[in-house]
Amino acid sequence: MPVKPDSRFAELPILQVLAPDGTPRRVVALRLARPPALGAGARHRVTQREEIDALARRYFGDERLWWRLLDANPTVYPLDLVPGMVLSVPAPGPATRATRARRF
Repeated sequence: MPVKPDSRFAELPILQVLAPDGTPRRVVALRLARPPALGAGARHRVTQREEIDALARRYFGDERLWWRLLDANPTVYPLDLVPGMVLSVPAPGPATRATRARRF
């Protein structure tokens, strides 16, 4: 089970476990600590009605990258955002670059 280098699971160990039916499976280990910061980024003060996916779209161009904001901040649940909270926004990394599976 390969993990892409731009995945949020990159650099996590791959474990072999037994499934309930007794067959071996390879799984990605859980991240138990917040990863180190990925370089200088911006800071954002949360206003009313801002949601984590909308902020990811604004800063990274893709709402599916909301996890990068949570990894860079002590917030552990996306609904914990409250107006006035200041978030660290990591610099765009490889996970924000577009890759194409097919050439045109």
